[in-house]
Amino acid sequence: MADPIITLRPEGMYCAAGDFYIDPWRPVDRAILTHAHADHARRGSKSYLAEASGVGILRRRLGENASIDGVEYGAVTNMGATRVSLYPAGHVLGSAQVLVERGGERWVVTGDFKRADDPTCKPFEVIRCHTLVTEATFALPIFSWPASEVVAKQIHEWWKDCQQRGLPALLFAYSLGKAQRVLAELAKLTDQEVFAHGAVHAIN
Repeated sequence: MADPIITLRPEGMYCAAGDFYIDPWRPVDRAILTHAHADHARRGSKSYLAEASGVGILRRRLGENASIDGVEYGAVTNMGATRVSLYPAGHVLGSAQVLVERGGERWVVTGDFKRADDPTCKPFEVIRCHTLVTEATFALPIFSWPASEVVAKQIHEWWKDCQQRGLPALLFAYSLGKAQRVLAELAKLTDQEVFAHGAVHAIN
């Protein structure tokens, strides 16, 4: 059996054939990032590769001087003895699955992904591969979520009820991903003005 394309090191997931890490936990020379959430994109690495639409968010998170190369979904980058390409993960703007190919073998690292519709990012794509390394935070059967349209309507009804009673409606959400999704879903239901925290404005 051939050596695995990706192994685990103290710094994180490592590809020796390409000499790069995916979402490393510690600073490294070359990192490929699946998206800009802080548990995947950490400061200190010498260079980063990420999907082009997420580069602006990554600069906000990693610093303006971070060396970040943005590539389009599906574009192939040769790294050592490997071919690397990124495909939509459907999680947040710029989120990507990483396809690593070597000698006809295909490994995919999903990072966080979402199969539900989200108007703020490209939808998840199924990528054929031999080995899948995936995030599974909410994979247990007990996690069953209502459709986003249903939740958006519930938020909108709650908002209208607060207005009728003269109460402020304050909704908490992650500044990257959840906040944009809530705003996009509400925009389908109303043209009323929404005020956002500075952390959300900065990411928007």
